[in-house]
Amino acid sequence: MVKAGRKTIQKDGRELQGVGLTVSIRPGDSVETQFGLMVDTLYQWYKKYGDACEEFSVGFVGSPEEHEALMTCLLALIQQEEPLRPLFVRLGQVAVAFVSRDGTVMKESNLKIDDESGVPAVGQPRR
Repeated sequence: MVKAGRKTIQKDGRELQGVGLTVSIRPGDSVETQFGLMVDTLYQWYKKYGDACEEFSVGFVGSPEEHEALMTCLLALIQQEEPLRPLFVRLGQVAVAFVSRDGTVMKESNLKIDDESGVPAVGQPRR
């Protein structure tokens, strides 16, 4: 299941957009299918707001194994999805949270994206 939340950000006299996506892996769900739904939602947001896109965060809800699989998919998306590369480079980071099925936040971090290569690197845990 994928849920999206959007917020408006005022910056330098401009109205910018942020999106937070939550990908929940329920029993019987496929990680790849749910991640694909998240990617579709991200494309829709980017198509609608374009250069006004300012912030992207994602929460992964599931088991540690599912978190690992989802993170692998996210890294591949950032590195290989050419149409989204300008977005990721401009954003410079993606906030990622790993949450257990009971709602406990297990880890939060910022995935920094190199502004030239578009290569992600896991940053320090968020506080």
